[in-house]
Formats: sequence, structure tokens, C-alpha cells
Amino acid sequence: MNELFNESEQLVYDICKRSFLCLWSYPNPLGKDGKELCDTLVVCKPDIIIFSVKDIGLTDSGDVSIDWKRWRKRAIDASAKQIYGAERWLDGASHVIRSDGSAGIELPHREVRRVHRVAIALGDQGKASIRFGDFGKGFVHVFDKTSLETIMGELDTIEDFVAYLSAKEALYLSGRTTLFQGGEEDLLALYLYNGCQFPEKYDLHIIDDNLWDGFKDNDHYKARKAADSISYVWDRLVESLSSDILHGNLEFGPELNDSEIAVCTMARESRFGRRILGKSFMEFYDLSRQKEVRSRMALGYSGVIYVFLAMPHGEDRKYRIAELSGRCLVARGLHKERSTVVGLATERYEEGKGFSFDLVHMHMPQWTDDMQKQMDYLQKEFGYFAKPRLTKVHEDEYPQVMKEN
Repeated sequence: MNELFNESEQLVYDICKRSFLCLWSYPNPLGKDGKELCDTLVVCKPDIIIFSVKDIGLTDSGDVSIDWKRWRKRAIDASAKQIYGAERWLDGASHVIRSDGSAGIELPHREVRRVHRVAIALGDQGKASIRFGDFGKGFVHVFDKTSLETIMGELDTIEDFVAYLSAKEALYLSGRTTLFQGGEEDLLALYLYNGCQFPEKYDLHIIDDNLWDGFKDNDHYKARKAADSISYVWDRLVESLSSDILHGNLEFGPELNDSEIAVCTMARESRFGRRILGKSFMEFYDLSRQKEVRSRMALGYSGVIYVFLAMPHGEDRKYRIAELSGRCLVARGLHKERSTVVGLATERYEEGKGFSFDLVHMHMPQWTDDMQKQMDYLQKEFGYFAKPRLTKVHEDEYPQVMKEN
């Protein structure tokens, strides 16, 4: 265990790490007067997630109602108070302050930031009922150990996780009544079954205690999990690039450089988006090793354009980066409805040889006449995507299941 964390904080940080939140996670950041702000702060523009962890044992006084009331006050109400205080301090701050007092990443502008409040209540051994909602200054999600591991195990990307938090908060604020006979994982099952949203045509939701078990046993769910296996190619790319760029220190500095922004963009892809991109990258890499293709464009589910480039070993990397940048510009011009391009270059596979990566990030909200002239020159002189071959593919998030007679 990391000596900086206690056991409960280590639990949350480990789960964040598995869900890629570690890219933007700050354990025990500082706030007012140099005091601890919260247990873990996640900043991934435009989202901010404030985690507060309380590991409080459930007493046994002989009166269950009194025991629960005392536990909630110390485990949940105290977390909500800490979260509200952290949010209030962040409202006047420009950067995260790490636990050692150094400046972390810049905070999203107040006009666009989305704050998610998460209390982790441990120590009840599954005996106390969990209460979430507005504790006076905004909606607070409350998870116990089981629900936290289930939610973040299933929604194991930042994009999928914050989408669920936002949908759950919107459900609460809509005024529709939700009656719980089950747990948070059963609410998750309803959300996933309904296409990653909650049904809007009902004024009352009754969350039974067998929804999650039934959903996991469904053949369509199993087919989706099997289809998602290729998506972890994308995860491994993000892990490798993060290690190369940050040398094992996954807390960004005050300002992000282009490579870090590119990795952030890649890590913000949803699990379904990663499935599509993972397939595209592996198909490209297999073709590149056969010398059938040098570069490929892939249109991400998120709206980002990705450009892959593979060159022989021994090529000067400055030329590789120059070609990758040129191809990214052309890709942006070929898809004027999209404004962001991420380029990834590496060597063609050769047995016994290593590999390296180069990254390019371009964000061009406007396409100008000068950009068009550059694009025309690059296509004419170097042939960058001069005659691109378009391949359309259809992908169902939940593949059809063939039944045997």
C-alpha cells in the first residue's frame, strides 16, 4: 500500500486507476490554509469529481434505527459537508494544489465546469441503507464498497462514468420518484438496459433487487462484453503513451503540452468508442506490417479524427512527425464538420525490434483559406490522403445473438 494513503483512500485510488481516472487524479489535494481539500480530486475538463471517503464502523447499541442514524451522520453527512466545502474553495481557485503544495492542473473555467460530488461510505458491512441526494448544496452520489466497485468496474472509462453520474443526477432533479428495493447496481442495470439513459415516460421507477443479476446473465450483455475485448487495445495504447510521456507520474503539471492533450483526448473515448478505434488500429497495424498501407484515418465515435501512421524502423523521427502533422492537417480538411485531430505514429512491426510513438494534437475550430492551400499542397506534392478509400462499418453496442435450434 502507498504510505501516503490509508486503506480506504487506497481503495478509491486503486479503483480510479483501473478506470483511467488516475490520469487526472490528485490524492489528498490541499485547499484553504493548506488543509486537505478532499480524499481524491479528479479534474478532466470540463469535469471535476470530488471524492470524500469515510470508513466508519456501524455500532451496535441494540437500537438499529439509532445506529443507522449515527452511522449516516458520521459516514455520509460528514462527507457531504467536506465535499461542499471543497467545491466552495474550488470556485475561487485557478489550479489544483497537490498534497506537497505544488501546483497541479488548471481547473476548467467556471462557465463550463461540471462538478460531480461522490461520497464513499465504508464500514457498514452492508447492513446500513445508503441515502443519496441533495444534502443542502447540490446532489451528492453516495456509494458503498460494493456499489463503487460495480459501477466503476462496469463503467471503466471517464466518459462512461461521468455520463452515468450526470444521468443519475438528472433523474433525481426531474422529480420522478425512484423506490429502491435493490441497490445501486440494480439502478445501473436499468440505465444500461435503456441505452445508457433512464426511461423518461414513467413517473415512478421501482428498482428491484434482481435487475443487475438478470442483466449480467442476459446473452446480449455477454455478447457486448465479448465484443468489447478488442477495445482494451486502445487502453493499452493510452497506458503505454502515458508511461512514455509522464514517466510513471500520472499527475499533470500546471499546463498540458500537446502530447498530454492528445493522451487526454484518447482517454476520453467511451468503451464503445474504444471498441471501434481498437478494431481500426489493429486492422491498420496488421496491414502496415504487410506493407499494404502506410497511414489510415479513423473517425472516432466522440467526433475526433484519428490518424495512424506506421513507418519502417530507422526512419528519422523528425520526418515521421512532419508527415504525421501533414496528414493530420489533410484529415481535418477532409472532414470539415470535425475540429479535432489526434495523430499517432509508430514503426512497422519487425520481430525482435522495439517501437516508439509520436503524437500530434490539432484543434482547429475554423477552417481557413490558408489551411486549404496547405492541404492542397500536401495532397499534390506528397500524396497525403490524395485519394482516400472510404470504408463504412456498422457496429452494434450489443451484438445480435444467434440462437441455435
